[in-house]
Amino acid sequence: MARKIVVIGAGIVGASIAAQLPEDVSVTVLDQGPSGRLRGSTGHAPGFVGLLNEVPVLTELARASAELYDDLELDGVRGFDRVGGVEVASTPETAAKLEERAELAARAGLPHRLLDAAGTAALAPDLIDPAQCLGGLHYAQDGTARAGVITAALRKRSRARFVDDAAVVGIELRGNRVSAVRTATESFPADDVVLASGIWGSLVASLVDQRIPLTPVAHPYVYGPKRAESAARTPFVRWPEQHVYARDHGDRLGLGTYDHAPQPVPLDELGQTAEQPWPGELFDDAVGRAMELLPEANRFPIAERLNGVFSMTPDNLPFLGAFPDITGLWSAVAIWVTSAGGAARGLVELMCDKPSSFPDLDRLRPDRFTGQDPADLEARALRLYRDIYASL
Repeated sequence: MARKIVVIGAGIVGASIAAQLPEDVSVTVLDQGPSGRLRGSTGHAPGFVGLLNEVPVLTELARASAELYDDLELDGVRGFDRVGGVEVASTPETAAKLEERAELAARAGLPHRLLDAAGTAALAPDLIDPAQCLGGLHYAQDGTARAGVITAALRKRSRARFVDDAAVVGIELRGNRVSAVRTATESFPADDVVLASGIWGSLVASLVDQRIPLTPVAHPYVYGPKRAESAARTPFVRWPEQHVYARDHGDRLGLGTYDHAPQPVPLDELGQTAEQPWPGELFDDAVGRAMELLPEANRFPIAERLNGVFSMTPDNLPFLGAFPDITGLWSAVAIWVTSAGGAARGLVELMCDKPSSFPDLDRLRPDRFTGQDPADLEARALRLYRDIYASL
């Protein structure tokens, strides 16, 4: 009898796991959303894949993710482009920080270049204002992802059964091990259950009295008007000291910012999509400040506003690995597009008792905060919000 694995969540994490599990297992992937729509964080992600992280295991997960994404396409549309990434310095303090980051990139074996103001602005002239730039750090192997294309291509590559409109209402146990996953209409036998349920991870874990300290937060991203598709391969741009980032999507520009008070989203207000109503002034003011970083001629009128939701953790690290109290229950949550493919590979290796390809994966174990005060853990997570792109 083939080993039965049920993955809860069909976003980029769940699809990556399904595509990398061995052929001799039976895989079912359940998702609460309708067919053809990514209603979780995958469907709202700006798509930056930056390889360098100050935590080495995340660098390796990102590197493996990019390698997985490199050859994925769907109907002739590529899922990932190695357009590069650039961090912009507008003060001497940030310029010095970028020199430290360059040393970190060198130790990680990642191609990079420290550039002067003119060289930095030339990489993305629509996005970088030379008058506000002292220099920059360019990462040649970073890229931008079409997360929906990647997810669909991975689904197609896998041999898994994907079941949509399948909200999970229970995880059944036999003793201290998983035995099945229940939706409102069906029960799916399981030897292993993987939580790849994104911002809903805490809610799904609570079905078997497990706690994952995830803090869903609201985050603003805006798009400019549609335009003719650009052939330019513009790097993803970040301004670490201002907590702002921007992307040329080809047919329009996009801009996001963390420069505002963090906005936690209570679990009972999540609903079934990783999107919330636009809150008005708080996000409007933050976006307005971010827009001033662009060259004046390219400060675009906002055509679309997105209040997306993703999960913060108390140490900005994912929860990846086995739940020690329940045999066959695994976590793969708080994982961004940047790390999804590599994290899936790491989890599959754990599940199949294979040697790990990644150093220090135990650092990401889901029980690392056991016994700590939930209110303190949430406060720690929210304190990290503004600096999330300063260190990723």
